[in-house]
Amino acid sequence: MTGNPDLRGPLATIACHGAVALAVLYAGLRAYWTLGGQALLESVGVAERLLSDSLLPPPGLVIAALAIAALPLGLRRTNFRRALLIPAWVAVAALATRGFSGLLLLYPLRETVPPLSTPAVLALAAYSPMFLLWAALLGGVAILSKTHS
Repeated sequence: MTGNPDLRGPLATIACHGAVALAVLYAGLRAYWTLGGQALLESVGVAERLLSDSLLPPPGLVIAALAIAALPLGLRRTNFRRALLIPAWVAVAALATRGFSGLLLLYPLRETVPPLSTPAVLALAAYSPMFLLWAALLGGVAILSKTHS
């Protein structure tokens, strides 16, 4: 009997690698800025810096990003999957909210908000889709990493 192959495993692996890569990239960039690095810092708008720094201090953002990087790895292991589903979905919601809020500032509301500086526009245009992709990949891992019987 030839049936459709189960692609959940390979797709979950791809989503896992992508989510971990984005989390490590974000953590590395935040760690670089926390240690005083200036490259690409001008691409982050003032509003983004104030919002992220008010939620967590810069070292806290690095730790949070590394914790989120560990979630897909834990979700792939059956022993830890159930315990990590709630934090994973909280992270998906937070990442998606960050991504959508950035896009809302860019597109539909651009006539009603004060003009944004060029670096802020670049930050929203570059980083918002990254957060949405990160949320989608992490959500994909949470959905696709079901235990196989």
